[in-house]
Amino acid sequence: MFSRLARTVNTFTFRLALVYVGLFSLSAVLLFAFIYTFAMRYIDTQVSDSIRLQYSYLLNEYRENGSSGVERRVRELIAEDDEASRIFLLVNREQERLAGNLNTWPKTITKEGTFEKEGEWIRFYIESARNIPEGIEVKALTIPLSKWRMLLIGETMQANDRVKQTIIQTFWASLLVTLVMAFIGALIITRSVIHRLSIINRSAATIMRGNLSARIPATRGGDEFDELSSNLNRMLDRIEMLLLSLSQFSSNIAHDLRTPLSRIINRLDAGLRSIEPTNPAYRLLEKNAREMEGLVSTFNSILKISELEARPESVTFEPCDVREVIESLTLFYEPYAAEKHLNFALLPVADNNYIVQGEKNLLTQAFANLIDNAIKFTPEHGAISISIEQHEGSISVIIADGGPGIPPEYHDKVFEKFFRLEQSRGSKGNGLGLSLVAAIARIHKARITLEDNRPGLRVRIEFGP
Repeated sequence: MFSRLARTVNTFTFRLALVYVGLFSLSAVLLFAFIYTFAMRYIDTQVSDSIRLQYSYLLNEYRENGSSGVERRVRELIAEDDEASRIFLLVNREQERLAGNLNTWPKTITKEGTFEKEGEWIRFYIESARNIPEGIEVKALTIPLSKWRMLLIGETMQANDRVKQTIIQTFWASLLVTLVMAFIGALIITRSVIHRLSIINRSAATIMRGNLSARIPATRGGDEFDELSSNLNRMLDRIEMLLLSLSQFSSNIAHDLRTPLSRIINRLDAGLRSIEPTNPAYRLLEKNAREMEGLVSTFNSILKISELEARPESVTFEPCDVREVIESLTLFYEPYAAEKHLNFALLPVADNNYIVQGEKNLLTQAFANLIDNAIKFTPEHGAISISIEQHEGSISVIIADGGPGIPPEYHDKVFEKFFRLEQSRGSKGNGLGLSLVAAIARIHKARITLEDNRPGLRVRIEFGP
């Protein structure tokens, strides 16, 4: 489960989804910032309007009943304020308190602007008041009623703080829920995309294993993935048609040329039988005959590879003993190895069951090509070893030689048709031996691995899961 989650998290789709999560979260932050700013300004405006209303009310009281009327009315307003949110202070010229719930005129204030001609908007924190805790922020209006009276009307910002706290708590809770839901949504989207891509990848893997007739399945949704699958399928149809056409073309050429070449070989052999070996023409005719046989062998290899690639389903599989095939080939090639004074040996094999599902003749040909190459490229007095291993349901045949080996950068290229490390093509061969081995391994679902034998080459063919 954790491996699947890790694989999902490491995908480009998930990273792209996280970008959208980030953008969505940023949008949520900006939205809450706007709400917070708007709410704070709205509450501040409400507080200012309330203070203005109280000021108008007390100013009318002062005009009608003088300072005593204001003092009486201030006491009434304080008594009516159940939440203790309103602040009043009426002082004389010496700033002695005449009425109000502040003990003294605030000492540390922050001015925010003017009001009418002589009034000021201020903010301060309560230091000494009746029935009101200290340290509470207050927004207030200060304005002289006359030369002998100064009035302060304000409201605490407790409601503002409560709204602020509510908005902040709501913001963090909403952001957490948003991130969790966005993460879950990113996982769902990523898994959905991965599922659709895995269908394409599985089909591609099937095609790369040699089944050119496989196609990418499509759904009924008609979305962009179905459009991609449709385009890829049309491309695969075209590629398959071209490959089949090329294979058929090669097969036709090989088939058409093989018959006249065989006839030429027969005529050359008849000519060789009619002249004496001491005749100078004998060696020339013999050399031409052997060259023609090499051409026929090349065409036979081309036809065999084309047949295996075009119709792999025509091969009939049956239980085949790999150990028996290798032992027979070892006995067959021992005389050829002895001619080069090679240490040619089949390593001891455990008494196990080495049965694979395959076509015996094709497997024999594949192993024979590898052993023939090993003998060909191993210098005199070198060593060639063949071993058979069995591990967790798989059977491996390893052929190790002491030749020059193959550079790692050519490990894949040597299985291509007509590819040879000797670009000058000075040595014998047509570059089709390993191509035929690869074709046989492919239809048997076997894996070929080239390894460095230090010196030489180790070729491993593994059958099984």
